[in-house]
Amino acid sequence: MTVVLARVDQRLVHGLIVNQWAQSLKVKRFMVVDDAISKNEDIKASMRMSKPAGTGMSIIDAEKAITNFNSGKYDAQRVFVLVKEPETLIKLIEGGVDIPKVDLGIVFNEDGREPITKFVALNDEERADLKTIQDKNVPIVIQYVPTDTEEPYKA
Repeated sequence: MTVVLARVDQRLVHGLIVNQWAQSLKVKRFMVVDDAISKNEDIKASMRMSKPAGTGMSIIDAEKAITNFNSGKYDAQRVFVLVKEPETLIKLIEGGVDIPKVDLGIVFNEDGREPITKFVALNDEERADLKTIQDKNVPIVIQYVPTDTEEPYKA
């Protein structure tokens, strides 16, 4: 088992992720995939401080994530992938990473985005990217916390 869920969440690692999602998914590794953040040592250090004991955390760019998954580095782990943008998930999928499901978590209502739920707002590019993901037969749901009912996302 590798990826158990991929989540689009602009806050990436935060309280809900480490306290509720990690327990619900029985996560062994958090994987933040972001080309910019992977180069920022200060942000990476603060994220690592928030991970629960007994779990790993990778904060890497998409290319490194693809290389690591394809080499089997995480085959024995339950990995929770966190990204800011759906575009990153397309890179992973097209790079051969098996993403079983995508959850839309928190996408801020800013930069011309239009709200679709209380916690998710999307722009045209993000909508197109989500349609591309769905066209690759990857289901997309909206679920803020694990105890919420999953709502299917309709592109």
